[in-house]
Amino acid sequence: MRNGILISQEDAARRMEDALRLRVGRGRRFSFPALSDATGIPTRTLESYVQGATPQLNALLSICSVLGSSFTSDILSVCGQAAHDASPGDAEHLRVVASLGELVTQISEAVADGYVDHREAAQMRPLAARLIELLEPLAHAPVPRGRG
Repeated sequence: MRNGILISQEDAARRMEDALRLRVGRGRRFSFPALSDATGIPTRTLESYVQGATPQLNALLSICSVLGSSFTSDILSVCGQAAHDASPGDAEHLRVVASLGELVTQISEAVADGYVDHREAAQMRPLAARLIELLEPLAHAPVPRGRG
């Protein structure tokens, strides 16, 4: 078992600095004052983030919201993840299919002996809950208009 933190404070701060430098400043898409106007974070505070200061979570999320998914992906790349643009409540059809397939596989394996025991049922519960969570936006999504 490890005792240290997986991603160091220095690595996280460096990601933030690099991602901001690419997008904010002279000759970039955003100036610090413009980003300040968009996020409500003081200009001097934003400038401190490219000098190694670490933003609070609400500030980081505000910056991610304004600078978009490519900025967020740069930050998340330190942990091998990426972001994508989404509207809150959008149905995620591919995730539904993947979760459904995973649950069907577990159910099939569980009933192979003709009985679902308590351990197998317990293993399926989180998958079923995740599927319900993914299906909720789909159940309430507006019906798209047909083509033509």
